[in-house]
Amino acid sequence: MWAAMFQVKSICQDCPIQQSYQELLKRIEYLERTNKEQAAKISELESEIRKYKNPHTPPSAQRFKKNPPKQITSNKKGAPFGHKGATRQTPEPDEIIDIKADFCESCNSYDLEIENVESTTIEDIPPPPKIKVTQYNVHFYKCRKCGHRFTAKDNNYTYPEEGRFGINLLIYVAMLKFSLRGVIRRIGDFAAAAISFIISPKGLLDMLYRVAEACKAEYLRILGRIRTVEFVYVDETGMRVEAANQWLWIFRSNDEILVVIRPSRGSDVLKEILGENTDIATINDGWSAYNIIAQLQRCWSHLLREVDDFIDKPGGRELSGIVHRKFNRLKLFLDKDPPMEERMLKKQIFDHEMEKLLKKFTNFKDLKKPLTYIKNGLGSWYTCVLFPGMEPTNNLGEQAMREHVLMRKIIGMFRSKKGAENYQYIASMFATWRLQGKDIFQELGTLLKKELCVR
Repeated sequence: MWAAMFQVKSICQDCPIQQSYQELLKRIEYLERTNKEQAAKISELESEIRKYKNPHTPPSAQRFKKNPPKQITSNKKGAPFGHKGATRQTPEPDEIIDIKADFCESCNSYDLEIENVESTTIEDIPPPPKIKVTQYNVHFYKCRKCGHRFTAKDNNYTYPEEGRFGINLLIYVAMLKFSLRGVIRRIGDFAAAAISFIISPKGLLDMLYRVAEACKAEYLRILGRIRTVEFVYVDETGMRVEAANQWLWIFRSNDEILVVIRPSRGSDVLKEILGENTDIATINDGWSAYNIIAQLQRCWSHLLREVDDFIDKPGGRELSGIVHRKFNRLKLFLDKDPPMEERMLKKQIFDHEMEKLLKKFTNFKDLKKPLTYIKNGLGSWYTCVLFPGMEPTNNLGEQAMREHVLMRKIIGMFRSKKGAENYQYIASMFATWRLQGKDIFQELGTLLKKELCVR
């Protein structure tokens, strides 16, 4: 193309003008070739970035924002009105120590007068405890009156009837693993240095297996209660087990969390966990496996990110603005906590408005993907209106998932199926107690005493 524009009939081969045009043509050809190579490289890099930054990437994982943060000005605003602040309250002292002098440090006189006393509260911990080894002599009896033979029971519930490690030590190891996200070898190093407890990684795993078996019964009870709730937040993420791809599922009710690891991301997991009760409403991200559920609430956070991803396309900014306003209207309506009759009427109105939105943007070909996303969720964008207390997003499910994503980054994968199975039991209990605001150390101790010490 460029050669045709700059062709000139040269009178002689050595004409300076002709030589300049030839050099220019070579330069243009080089730039066109370089431009094509760079365009291909940019396209490749954009495709790679889309794997990590797309509408399905949660806000916590989005490192680059389209709108740059506002510059910090000198007129910094203070905390909002009513903010409690972050200053820790000084606790009541467990011990009071008086720091006194018996004689003058200058002349050694004992004639001293107290002029002032200044109090300072210091928080500290006792020195790390060392392992306490206790021998239990279990007595076996025979009743002389009726002939009944029995074994004496420990009324303090400190003696596990199986294994050689006590309840507090089992709690200690479980807390290091699941609260501090420690890896097994590091837990062993810490236990050796802090409490002089020497044990192999295999021994630590066996301790965690015992804790998991003790948690299993309560885990199954949580599963039974999950099947009876009105609605549940569900999410899933990849998790490798023995180098094979599997899936970790989260089922979160208002006050309990169930962790499930299965080889499948399909509807068979939903049928297994929720049982025959497909009337349970679920809040989810729109994955096709959830279509077996009768009542779905599609996540508005995913929808907002989807439309915002096309904001630079023709009609995209208008579509994004309308969807954001619809979400704000929905939140305002839910905040009023209206009666059910008003809720049912409002859902019909909201659903009809969403259908009208699709018709309005039908001719915008560049918006086909977000419009298809909206269309696939018709009837499921406003299910939360019919369930008081239900959130219009799956943020609660994603929040419950974050702990396990962090654990996945630390451990890489489960080395055995048994390890993955036991992780479900302990992780579910820790997540549930944390959600309920309970003392995990105390709750785990109560559970272990019940399951391991009481027979």
